[in-house]
Amino acid sequence: MRFGAFNLEVIQAAIRIAKQQGVYVSLDLASFEMVRNFRVPLQQLLESGDIDLCFANEDEATELLRGEGNAHPEAAVEYLSKYCRWAVVTLGSNGCIAKHGEEIVQVPAIGEAKAVDATGAGDLFASGFLYGLVKGLSLEECCKVGSCSGGSVIRSLGGEVTPENWQWMYKQMQRKGLSLPDIRN
Repeated sequence: MRFGAFNLEVIQAAIRIAKQQGVYVSLDLASFEMVRNFRVPLQQLLESGDIDLCFANEDEATELLRGEGNAHPEAAVEYLSKYCRWAVVTLGSNGCIAKHGEEIVQVPAIGEAKAVDATGAGDLFASGFLYGLVKGLSLEECCKVGSCSGGSVIRSLGGEVTPENWQWMYKQMQRKGLSLPDIRN
């Protein structure tokens, strides 16, 4: 789910249906502007206990805790983990920090030191992390798959993963000993 105030009722209805079906709910904070402009409904959504996993980038995490005196990624992971089973804050070229239960991991970025274009990196990180979760990987491995996936899109312009970059991601995952998707289709 991507947070948006204009569709808050739709989001709440979707969460209700997901929970009735026993499905995990993942939330991406969308942008620091969304966090800034809709902090109260976002916090209410998080505090409802219905969000199982929350993704935030560093800017969103900082904005979420603005005015708290401890607006840094580690504090944001702690805050999010009070309400969500999994909490993940991406840190751009510095990788990510994540928490599940009492386990906290910090995983370095995998790939280019400098992004050609960061468009889509957060979405692809989340898709990779979720892939790892579905495959039953550890928290650290989920972060590594997310990092490989997010790292694949920053290698070229436009937020699209080229066939060459899919191959790069596959090789990175292979080098890290991670569960590989079937890319033959």
